[in-house]
Amino acid sequence: MQVMSKVIRLDLNYASEASHFYQKRTCYIAPYKTELAEHFARRILAYLSFFESSPELAKTESAGKSPDLFVSDNAHHIKLWCNVDLLSEKHMQRASHQADQVILFLDEAEQKKIKSQYKQHFKNVRFHSLSHQHQLEFCAMLKGHMHLDLWREDDKLLITDGEHTFELELFSAAQWQH
Repeated sequence: MQVMSKVIRLDLNYASEASHFYQKRTCYIAPYKTELAEHFARRILAYLSFFESSPELAKTESAGKSPDLFVSDNAHHIKLWCNVDLLSEKHMQRASHQADQVILFLDEAEQKKIKSQYKQHFKNVRFHSLSHQHQLEFCAMLKGHMHLDLWREDDKLLITDGEHTFELELFSAAQWQH
């Protein structure tokens, strides 16, 4: 299923009692030209996962040549490189060399295919998987104008749009920053 809107307005209310981070933000996120809803949902969920680190979403699809989402420091050094697709070994090598940490935010089936292969070769690679069912649940929340309330509790993010509720397992900051 393709995303029907050209641009999604995303109104976020984010709260984390543990880090004392509370923020309201409006973002405009454009799906890639031929992006499927499940892929777009993974990109948004990756963005929400690292929200406290002020991630930036890629403006265009890069087929693995650049990250779908990244966190950089003031010197433009990439601290976190995140992709929501499998990367070729060449692109994985590039990401691993350019960033402190690489996270692949994948469908559960994709992750099982390559996790052991990449773990042996790339020490700064981490995986986050979503079941197909979780992706479909979040896709039900996709609209042209989304209002999401997010509550971070330990290593979980609770997401609701007032109608649906979604729970997302998170990496702790220590897991990806070191």
